[in-house]
Amino acid sequence: MVNDKEAKAPHLYAVDLDGTLLAEDKTYDHAQFDRVMDLLAEQGSYLAIATGNQMPKIQQYMAGHEHHSNLYYIAENGAIIHNQGKDLALWSFSPELVEQTLKALQAHPQFGLVISCRNGSYVPQERLEPIASLILAQIKAKGIQVPDLDESNPLSALRLFYPNAQLLTDRSQLADTVVKLALTSSGQEDAYETLAMLQEALPEGIVATSSGFGAIDLILEGHHKGHGLEWLANHLGVPGQQTTAFGDSGNDLEMFRYAGRALAMANSDPVLLDEASLQIGSHKEGAVLNFIEGELTSAG
Repeated sequence: MVNDKEAKAPHLYAVDLDGTLLAEDKTYDHAQFDRVMDLLAEQGSYLAIATGNQMPKIQQYMAGHEHHSNLYYIAENGAIIHNQGKDLALWSFSPELVEQTLKALQAHPQFGLVISCRNGSYVPQERLEPIASLILAQIKAKGIQVPDLDESNPLSALRLFYPNAQLLTDRSQLADTVVKLALTSSGQEDAYETLAMLQEALPEGIVATSSGFGAIDLILEGHHKGHGLEWLANHLGVPGQQTTAFGDSGNDLEMFRYAGRALAMANSDPVLLDEASLQIGSHKEGAVLNFIEGELTSAG
């Protein structure tokens, strides 16, 4: 628990989505979220959603909460900082890095691939089936009900996570700003062996990071969630020791290392535990919002 003096100082909470804020069925308590945001506003504090998700998907998850001016987004694993309809910062791949990375991936056709851009996302035809199959398998395994899902159309599955996904039919589509390349594997391989194998193949300046559930993101070196959290804290004038990070996967590691306090979920990747200040309950039980609300209502 923060003490009375700390509770009155502006604080920045950074919260991952999948496996952290979101339950297995990708939901959370919206009324409780509003209460937490109002409590934070009362003390001049902030909450940032820090996720590998694209902005269009984040906006779907956070629909109805746009009025909270103290709600920020660290999207695409740190590539975009966003608030109130505006990008505050964006770090993108150079065209040369895009081409070099795509060339390196030609040797690994087993991976599904989405080229994630600021205003759209694109998937090569030959990479669509692996990523759609994995998404469908996860949906069925978790018992998630998707009324409008057309299982015969792979793009329908992909658009559950990339709402504006399109087939890549022409490289000119990549004139849109590329912020990340997302890969999917079967999830049956050792995740860290897969990351090491990919890192050997990737061009200098690109790093592979685990996003959980068989997902691997290729991001700009040094531009991870931790960098995004540090940038946002500086932008808001919040000291690093007044930040708290919540997460469960390997892509939260740098954020844990930066934050003044790092809280790992009960379901966390073991790699996070050495960096965690505390391990809390499960995403299935709403542990993040329960923790923040309990802290804010008991302080002072």
